Amino acid sequence: MSASALSNKKIALLACSGFDEQPFVALQQALVAAGATVKVLSRDHGLTNGWANGVWGLSYPVDGALSETLAIDYDVMVVPTGERHTALLLNDPHGRRIINAFLREDVPSLIIGSAIDALAEKEMLDGFNRSEDDIAIDKNLVMAQEGADTQAMVDALNKVVTNEGEAAAA
Repeated sequence: MSASALSNKKIALLACSGFDEQPFVALQQALVAAGATVKVLSRDHGLTNGWANGVWGLSYPVDGALSETLAIDYDVMVVPTGERHTALLLNDPHGRRIINAFLREDVPSLIIGSAIDALAEKEMLDGFNRSEDDIAIDKNLVMAQEGADTQAMVDALNKVVTNEGEAAAA
């Protein structure tokens, strides 16, 4: 599947310290390779830290603060997996505000692994059908289980973005 639908799309990658480092890096690289502009948004300022093999991992630059972010400025939202990071993200009022805005407006979004359960617990996924499939699509939301193939996630997100473009043209 061509990744052209993601080309020139501005992606909000929401990440607080404690995100699972390896899948985060792989996904970020795959999205950039697809032609997207990826911005890491966080409650952390300057740098945010990954979590790798049960210990703190590397630090990654933050492109923008959640407190200064508007969902309307982005074409796609991605919430990576990581229990520590999702707890921080969902306990931040700006994090909840941004996620709610993306989901309410049916903006193409990718929610991964533990983030699915965390959003469901906060009742932020009401109205969306969850699945135990590795990757499931409901409306403009892609839900990928822990360990799902990175390229398959990007392909599913590409499909959602393509369908949104077709709906807007109709």
